[in-house]
Amino acid sequence: MPTIAFVADTSSPNGAALLNLVKDVESTSTCLVGNDVKYFQGAAGIENVEIIVIVVFAGGNSALLSDLWPLCPQVKWVHSMAAGVETVVPILNALPRGPETPFTNAKGAFSRSLAEYSLAAMLHFNKQIPRLQNNRSSQVWQKFTMAELHGQTVGFVGFGDIAQATAKLCRCFGMKILALRQSSNTKGNDLADQVYVGSSDSTAKQEVFRKSDYIVCTLPGGDATKYFCGKAAFAEMKSTAVFISMGRGTCVDEAALVEALKAGTIAGAALDVFEVEPLPQESPLWSVENLLLSPHNADLTADYMKLTWDVFTDKLKAFSNPDFTGFPDQVDKKKGY
Repeated sequence: MPTIAFVADTSSPNGAALLNLVKDVESTSTCLVGNDVKYFQGAAGIENVEIIVIVVFAGGNSALLSDLWPLCPQVKWVHSMAAGVETVVPILNALPRGPETPFTNAKGAFSRSLAEYSLAAMLHFNKQIPRLQNNRSSQVWQKFTMAELHGQTVGFVGFGDIAQATAKLCRCFGMKILALRQSSNTKGNDLADQVYVGSSDSTAKQEVFRKSDYIVCTLPGGDATKYFCGKAAFAEMKSTAVFISMGRGTCVDEAALVEALKAGTIAGAALDVFEVEPLPQESPLWSVENLLLSPHNADLTADYMKLTWDVFTDKLKAFSNPDFTGFPDQVDKKKGY
């Protein structure tokens, strides 16, 4: 019967929903829920905590991990209810036993919704939806040639769970799949027509950007991916190509993207993530016409809390099994994802 410390703000908009979810595991676990060190210092059983869960959707403060760590000498596992872990990894790596402690995240929880968003963005530009809307507003009956996604090429920058879920949908549309990976991981490679392995300055990266009609970036945040999609990459793209960003906003040089969009060197872009969120009012992105912009809510489905909770409880069942030997899909704390 493991003791679990949930780092969450129970007074947040989703705090009540979290407490209801926690009831699901209270029959088999002792649960502590708080968002400040004073609560945990006074909580009975804190010294027995084996699992620390950072609940981002309920305002969980990941920085609290540093203060919580010395109170929990028995910790065997840390889990983040978010997919992005760039704020947690540096904290864990700096703690005693931190680099060796298994760390998992919500990988896979939101991939289906993000895949749908990516296809919606492709169709938005492919079927010229803005043109149709403008024609309706202007009461203009204007026939024009409408393209198909079938036969076009989509290049994935990063080929993890989100990209693979998107690739499956692209296959249904008859698209060609190029995958750019930064490691020799082979999971999902059967979904791609061609797999490239390369870094930010590799010829493989240049080739993927040059050949693709759509570029889908799902890279995680961190120093290794900072501005991975920048001026040189956008310069390689076709003038008819579209850039789609669904990973982390820090992976995209927004100034370079604005320049490419306004100059017409690429046809369009769709962004759901940004370097600074909420997007500042002074950002030039607001005034770019050929840009589809969403406020980091492509994964905000009606059941997103249950989706990420189910990922955690599946892992908890595995962890609680007497035959447990480890998580197969841990975050690589050296890579940061």
